[in-house]
Amino acid sequence: MYTRTSDQKIKTIVNNGKANFGTYNEIPQKLDIRAMRSPYAGVPLPSFISKIRIKSRLNYIFDLKDFMGFTEFYDFKAFGLAEILLWNKNTGIKYAYHAFMANPHRFVPTATAKGRCACYKHTRRIKVSWGREHRHTALSFSLKGDRVRPAIEGFCISAINEKIHTDTLFVNPCPTSSRCSASWISTMSVKGKIEVNHEAAEQTSGLAAMIVNRAYYKFRSRINFCLGMGKVKDKDIIFHIKTSTMDAVNSDDYNDNLLSVDGEVTCLPSVYITHPFGSSKKWIIQDTEGMIDLTFEPQSIDDRTLNVIALRRVSKSLYGKFEGTLLTGKGEKLSFKNLSGIINSSSLRL
Repeated sequence: MYTRTSDQKIKTIVNNGKANFGTYNEIPQKLDIRAMRSPYAGVPLPSFISKIRIKSRLNYIFDLKDFMGFTEFYDFKAFGLAEILLWNKNTGIKYAYHAFMANPHRFVPTATAKGRCACYKHTRRIKVSWGREHRHTALSFSLKGDRVRPAIEGFCISAINEKIHTDTLFVNPCPTSSRCSASWISTMSVKGKIEVNHEAAEQTSGLAAMIVNRAYYKFRSRINFCLGMGKVKDKDIIFHIKTSTMDAVNSDDYNDNLLSVDGEVTCLPSVYITHPFGSSKKWIIQDTEGMIDLTFEPQSIDDRTLNVIALRRVSKSLYGKFEGTLLTGKGEKLSFKNLSGIINSSSLRL
């Protein structure tokens, strides 16, 4: 059976121009991948040029009793983009809110011990904050309504020192060892509530995951990632599975795929994510090691295209249900149906 070991500690991601590739269950003080030596085709370009090609992305996905949410901050250096999507799991109604940011608060911080990523626009207030010393992570938002969307306020906060909280760092070649991609994935249980049009709502419990990624991007790149969460056999499970055009050449040894079962992390092999009947129909997620065999049925889709001068970003976020099996590192087989989750498919041209 496929196995991948993880190291305990890492002081810095890049040391003397080379990345410390691997999987770690402790996080350095900074998620900083600068100072790679000649990251593009071995050409010793000025450092400010290679730094421009580093893009940052933060995702916060949560699942409460009645709602599933997908939050994303994208840092394009010249400007930022904040998005939050909410799906009512009972009615299937989707709420989508977007905002451009042109102020210093747009940047995804490099500090991992304590930090925040926020949009402070009057109509779109969205903030993700964290403090690893107390295993605290929080999302809060206040979204003003308009003629087609309601006003929504809500929050999710993880319990202090909760048992199922995990922090995992993946440092991967991107796609070769001259460039790297670093992903910090944190899984947790949360408590929160969402109020639509100021109607009172009760606080409920759920699960959440935060993913922070920094990478040296190509001129053209494409990323697909799946994230599912819920109860299986009375256990809290969260899985994150990703493929991209920047994956490492040896993607079985270096990838961002994991499964958390009650706080115990299993690193997963590389996968194939396909949708042979169209992106609005059934998706198939499988590996070659017999650990991942999933299908995904979309129930709601959000499409967005962004064109700014030479930059073009196309993003599709799908909410739906996962069905299939996953295998833990101990050989336990987890089978489930109707597990809530999302798939995000995005392409970027710089």
